[in-house]
Amino acid sequence: MKSKLDKKFVKYVLLLALPVIIQQLLVNLLSIADTIMIGGLGEDAISSVTVANKFFFVFNLAIFGLANGIGIYIFQYYGANNKQSYNAVFRFGLWCCALVGVVATVYLLLFPKSVITIFLETPNIVEGALDYLYVVRYSYLPFACVMMIAVAYRIKGEPKIPMVSGFIAFVVNVILNYILIFGHFGFDAMGIKGAAIATAISRYVELFFLFYLLSNKKSDLYLFVKIKKLHIKEKLAVIKQTVPLVCNEILWSVGLSVIFMNYCYVGESYIPALTVVDNISSLVHVAFAGCATATGIIIGKDLGANHLNEARSDSKKMIKIGLIIYILGSIVIMVGSPFIPLLFSLQETNAHMAMILLIVKAAIMWTQGYAETAYYILRAGGDTTSVLAIDGLFIVFGPLLLSILASRIWNLDLLMMFILVEGVNIVKVFLSTYFYKKEHWIKNLTLAKE
Repeated sequence: MKSKLDKKFVKYVLLLALPVIIQQLLVNLLSIADTIMIGGLGEDAISSVTVANKFFFVFNLAIFGLANGIGIYIFQYYGANNKQSYNAVFRFGLWCCALVGVVATVYLLLFPKSVITIFLETPNIVEGALDYLYVVRYSYLPFACVMMIAVAYRIKGEPKIPMVSGFIAFVVNVILNYILIFGHFGFDAMGIKGAAIATAISRYVELFFLFYLLSNKKSDLYLFVKIKKLHIKEKLAVIKQTVPLVCNEILWSVGLSVIFMNYCYVGESYIPALTVVDNISSLVHVAFAGCATATGIIIGKDLGANHLNEARSDSKKMIKIGLIIYILGSIVIMVGSPFIPLLFSLQETNAHMAMILLIVKAAIMWTQGYAETAYYILRAGGDTTSVLAIDGLFIVFGPLLLSILASRIWNLDLLMMFILVEGVNIVKVFLSTYFYKKEHWIKNLTLAKE
């Protein structure tokens, strides 16, 4: 059982990962382009959109957990070449994601201000955040559906399709941002509201494009073709497997949101600097997103085909690749830290803080490469209890707890608090190793369903 990286394996990983990397890069470049364009309206505008998107951050990860939790069964049914079953699970997953999208939209229609004032109450920032949220809330439903469809295509080994749909959304969003934020081609300058309209329209365009592909008779993802539905017991089994992942993502995202709230408590004026750090560090995660998708596909197929020893070997290779990606990303951020803040029109104080925070983030980033790869390996094998322990529960009793102590009790400044909160992720490496070596993830979920 060899776990040494070889050219053939790396080439296979790149084949799976590159379309995902490109798609995620487009998504993140879009976020960065939004921040740069909105930065032209001033630092308060950046703060408004950042705070308005915090609820979406929680929603995004809840949908991520739901879609990928359901995707565990699609992975393994696809590995077992059971086309009817993976299509039935896909359709069930799409309905679940759409339902969550509707619930989130209704909540934002009824209580929009509640998701803003929990972070801050500065009147002009709250007003700008609400202007953005009043429009962008209508994009939650299409986003949820796109997420499930993209997961299904990636599992089937067709990541180019969500890559193309992401590119279309990127182009539409950037063009509409240019037109609507600043007022070009006869349109009035709408500022923050224009950015929200651009985001909403681009997400509907992406969804309609994917629906068009699914309506093609040659598509083997069946959305409009009558198939046998999942039995209620099968639906409950999928939900039972998925709930820990959804809870994990909600815990993780809420944890990060509360940490952000504590950062605001310590230094609200530094929100633009924190936004730049999030945007830039997410670019490294883009490269890793491809690795994560490849990990799920490779390990899921190994387990679905009952090749358990091969799954062990391939998991070790993916851990090495994940580490390499994050180490290289850390070096790039470290080198670019003096120049990156200049792109976002930050004033001197925020630019200096952003540079220091980027250096701290880069120094600890390697821990993510290891721990997150272990996370995706455990998830591919359906070991959702361990996933919950190393991700959702860890952030609550690690970074979140420390952020509360640092901001509310110890009264640390933002920099010391950031170092403490990021530094505790070293513990996550040891925790991930423990659960990975227990090997509860090495199992074929489909055998019990055949």
